[in-house]
Amino acid sequence: MSDLLSGLNDRQKEAVLAGDGPVLILAGAGSGKTRALTHRIAYLIRERGVSSNNILAVTFTNKAAKEMAQRVEILLRSSEKNSTKGRFFMPYLGTFHAICVKILRREIDKYSSRGSNFTIYDQSDSLNAVKQAMRKLNISEKSYNPRAIRSFISSAKSELIDDKDYKKYAFEHFQEIVSQVYSEYQKILRSGNALDFDDLLMVTVEILEANPPLLQEYQEIFKYILIDEYQDTNHAQYRLVKNLAQKYRNIFAIGDDWQSIYSFRGAKFQNILDFQKDYADAKIIYLEENYRSTEPILQAAQSVIKNNEVRSDKNLFTKNSSGAPVTVISSEEKLREVDFILDEINSLCLGEGRRYSDFAILYRTNAQSRPFEEALVRRAIPYRIYGSIKFYERKEVKDIIAYLNYLQNPNDLVSLSRIVNVPARGIGEKTLSKIIASPQDAKNIEKYASFLKLIDQIKEEIVNLVPQEAIERVIEKTRYREFINDGTIESQSRLENLEELKAAASSYEKLNDFLQNAALVSDVDKHGEEGDVLTLMTVHLSKGLEFPVVFISGLEEGLLPHSQSLDDQIALEEERRLFYVAMTRAMERLYILHSRCRFVYGSFQYSMPSRFIDELPESIDSLEI
Repeated sequence: MSDLLSGLNDRQKEAVLAGDGPVLILAGAGSGKTRALTHRIAYLIRERGVSSNNILAVTFTNKAAKEMAQRVEILLRSSEKNSTKGRFFMPYLGTFHAICVKILRREIDKYSSRGSNFTIYDQSDSLNAVKQAMRKLNISEKSYNPRAIRSFISSAKSELIDDKDYKKYAFEHFQEIVSQVYSEYQKILRSGNALDFDDLLMVTVEILEANPPLLQEYQEIFKYILIDEYQDTNHAQYRLVKNLAQKYRNIFAIGDDWQSIYSFRGAKFQNILDFQKDYADAKIIYLEENYRSTEPILQAAQSVIKNNEVRSDKNLFTKNSSGAPVTVISSEEKLREVDFILDEINSLCLGEGRRYSDFAILYRTNAQSRPFEEALVRRAIPYRIYGSIKFYERKEVKDIIAYLNYLQNPNDLVSLSRIVNVPARGIGEKTLSKIIASPQDAKNIEKYASFLKLIDQIKEEIVNLVPQEAIERVIEKTRYREFINDGTIESQSRLENLEELKAAASSYEKLNDFLQNAALVSDVDKHGEEGDVLTLMTVHLSKGLEFPVVFISGLEEGLLPHSQSLDDQIALEEERRLFYVAMTRAMERLYILHSRCRFVYGSFQYSMPSRFIDELPESIDSLEI
């Protein structure tokens, strides 16, 4: 067993060797929780003789599940070299959705009207089904946005509220509309023998709870349950785990409430704080030694997070006491911030021999990436947008650029095909084919003629406008802002991207010059698929990653914390957790930046530094640029 415990600290060993019964591991950032979890699985199989068939390990992403499986396999194979036990079997490791699919394929036809060959609808399929339901109910898409309705249905399902129960709680007019669509949507799913992603969890819970003998069968199968990132569980996931663990109570939950940042997905970080309420005899183990960051970074992060009222008590420490102090940089405006970051990156590459892949630029909203991308292209620095798409490749940005291109060049059929039915004008694929085949002959088609009239009006109105004003006129005349504003969190990001596009155009006097620059940025080759590239990403996407040097951009009131959280204490505490996550991505150097002037909604506005900066310790460095 020495190899299983080799390299583990005392608290990690305690977690690995914990006996039966409920165990909660409160694991601080960079404290080696994945190592503890995988060694625990290998320990149960190798030393405790638990059958791998009786172990269920759950995480939230396929990437995390794959990494976990690889580590467990290495640990189990290493023991086989010196044993005569023969072939070993891997435990079941996967995401919540993968686990539920496996259960449903076996059981759904026995306990419901659906067949085991059910289709799984992705978000696009689900949205199309919502639209179909709306058409059946004669509910106009212009009056009620299908994406918003789908978002409400998804939220209800994550709370295990079916269409019948939702109807009881629908007190407002929009909720009544959602209720009607929800019922019709479910009929469409059932008639098509289909489940959406939320159904995978909801239907599994429903079947298990409605059939006690079946639940008991799975309780016998999954005698040992290990849950990674427990703070990110929603209500449906929580109920699934609680049901499966009810008999043997061998639940090993690991996570960090300080890093709970997914409430917009339905995650309830209170689940991890309430673990002892569910399991009064739970053993609580704290993983507090941080292996990632230097002491100055860790002290700064803890100084901020301890301002949250609702949290567990941990005291992270590191043996890596050396390191550069955390630096807060104040600039007059955003472009100075961009130039400082890129100059500092070049300086560290030359002075310390660092590679571009050592650096990450983090920000709160997708729209903040645009000035960085343009500067990186000008400087020929390879970069990638991690887990996202480049600014000029985002749909809403490409749509408006396509309008501008078509206004400049009526022969641009690629742009025409993109915008002729965006927003929807009732021009279907057959009509579009006729238009593309012969634009001149198609002018007698009424809906296309109406579109061309709108284009002529816009063209006339933007003749004397600068690019920034021309973009706003296109958005207004096409009612594009209303088209994308569906009331969801995603729509807020899309609206911010439109404003950022206007900001990008503000430094140009001629539309052609702006469009040429936009095309250049769009055509950057795929440096991100190669090795040495600079990383740009939102803070949400950075969770679970680490970089030697991290720049956190835009620490201003309204950005981080976000404007939608300023009047809500619960939301504000999540924003603070988001800042904590960003800070703890840094291993060796951390820079926190804010600008006093930022281009917002078409004009320069004064920006207040984030309140989180005042929560940093006095040991930080400050720099004015």
